Amino acid sequence: MTVITPDEEIAHGVEILDALRAAIRVLRQEIEGQTQTARSGEDIDKTQMAKQLRDMQGLVTQCTKAEMFLNDCRNRQAGIARAGHALDLEQARADIGCKLDRLRGCSGAGRISG
Repeated sequence: MTVITPDEEIAHGVEILDALRAAIRVLRQEIEGQTQTARSGEDIDKTQMAKQLRDMQGLVTQCTKAEMFLNDCRNRQAGIARAGHALDLEQARADIGCKLDRLRGCSGAGRISG
């Protein structure tokens, strides 16, 4: 059984995102070249241009998904829930203990072992 640590998961996600960004840069340069050719009045391969634009849209979508995946990984590692709130269990435990102590004091109950 292979265990994947959160750090490895994040590193892999960053690697994928970097590769996607590099592919977008290359495709963008190709599209810009085609655009310059069209502006100069030369004929361009419209089918090829349409394919490159579709590829670009797909890469941008994949990039967005990879970024969301990385954010989820980092949030899980930091203990932050999907809603964006982190739970400080130590603080919650201390707050509950204080409230229980006040309740015991008000009711006259003795110390309860915890």
